Amino acid sequence: MSPLLRDYVSAVSQQSETQSCEAPASGLVAFGIDSVGAECEPGLPIGLLLAERVDLARPGFGASTGVLVLSVVVQQAFRRQGYARMLLTGLETWARCQGVDLLRCPIPIPSRSSAALLRLTAPEAGWSTTPGKVVVTLSIKPAVERLLMRLEKAAAYQARSSGWTIAPFPKQQTAALQQRVQRAVDGEVAAPWDPDDADSQWTPATQYSRLLLADGEIIGWLITHFVSSDCLRYAKFWVDPGWEKSGAPLALLADVMRSAHFNAEGAVIPKGCFISHPANPLLHHWIRKQFKPVCDRWLEIENHDLDLTTHSVGMS
Repeated sequence: MSPLLRDYVSAVSQQSETQSCEAPASGLVAFGIDSVGAECEPGLPIGLLLAERVDLARPGFGASTGVLVLSVVVQQAFRRQGYARMLLTGLETWARCQGVDLLRCPIPIPSRSSAALLRLTAPEAGWSTTPGKVVVTLSIKPAVERLLMRLEKAAAYQARSSGWTIAPFPKQQTAALQQRVQRAVDGEVAAPWDPDDADSQWTPATQYSRLLLADGEIIGWLITHFVSSDCLRYAKFWVDPGWEKSGAPLALLADVMRSAHFNAEGAVIPKGCFISHPANPLLHHWIRKQFKPVCDRWLEIENHDLDLTTHSVGMS
């Protein structure tokens, strides 16, 4: 289990016990199966499903009230006995009780678990496939540094008459951040990380995060966090419309990459990771062209969705 998933499990375990139809305060939910009977030790953990209640977008449908499956794990000795399906069925029952519209199970293609998950979320069971995302992992090596140098050169050329500046990400909430978050709440703009959001499961690595400013106002950001002591995740990357070709996106990315992974004056972080979305074809094409040749891992993920507004229990 990844360090980030361990944090999710810890958050769930700290919640008070709820009845089956109560909503957990954090948005996280876990279903487990323990052994009973004489064939094995009573109370032995057999399987665990971890999920999160979130808003999910579907092409052509807009946002839906959804539940995202984060992990399904069954002990090796108990696999192929229907326990994973029982966990998914339990989640579906709970989600219906919550008034949820959509279940989503992201499936890495290919991976050791993909075959089993594909069987569990097959079209015959009512599941449909939607565009997913790509997880990209990089590490310190000459090819990545050469890419970084190209990014720095391109950003410097584009930024000659830019009108923007890069600023450190504050360690504490500021008036400018509060104003930007409030504008997002009002539906005007996108929002950076909000420290007052109780559902947030991670904290920014402020040393390796940046804000983009123009005339003193926040117009973009690159916010990172640690998924482990040796891996930095590039989690939130945004530039307001109209600034995309100003050199700002390249400059933000290059500045963080240099300080985090190729800083000759201090400690460096060995690995970095980020997510690219094929639903944004222009950006994804650029990322595929620039990063796929130098990355350590290019993991494509396929979303399998179950529409609870049309799918009846027992249809599978």
